Amino acid sequence: MAKAPPAPRSLTALSSLDQLIVGALVLFLLVFAFELLLVVPCGGWERISACEATIKSGSAWGLYFEIDPFWTAMPPWYAAVMNLQDLVFNPFWALSLAMYLTHRQDTAWFRTATIAVSSMIIATSGVVYAAQAAHPDITGRKLLMLFLVNSPWALFPALFIVRMHRAGERPLGRRVAV
Repeated sequence: MAKAPPAPRSLTALSSLDQLIVGALVLFLLVFAFELLLVVPCGGWERISACEATIKSGSAWGLYFEIDPFWTAMPPWYAAVMNLQDLVFNPFWALSLAMYLTHRQDTAWFRTATIAVSSMIIATSGVVYAAQAAHPDITGRKLLMLFLVNSPWALFPALFIVRMHRAGERPLGRRVAV
């Protein structure tokens, strides 16, 4: 009996939802690259407030420094959140992109890891946003701008969680043994 040809491995072979997720992962990784252009010349998130790098004021980062009061002061807890993002979340997004592009996004270990990492980023995003909302220098306009700029880092991970939960279901709604 002849074997069926292998399923196509192109981006278009992914579902529409998975293609949206790939786009979100590309966005996250582009922002990571731009963060590195900021944080590396400054010597780390802990030194960002005293940094004089031109990218800090001569780019979109300058606008972000205007709306986020913690970026100008960079308290240790916020630097820890940013380091967690750069050392855990962003490398995981790169791994995730590779998993989707190789059509291995439905493996059990990856589904579990995605739910765990996405939950952590939603939690840290919520803590940061609550702290920003409580800051005495924050205005309603700045808070709205912060929400619009930062909401993808909570909304897309929520979508990732929904996607990973759906991956464990059969078309008839029965659970797949893991």
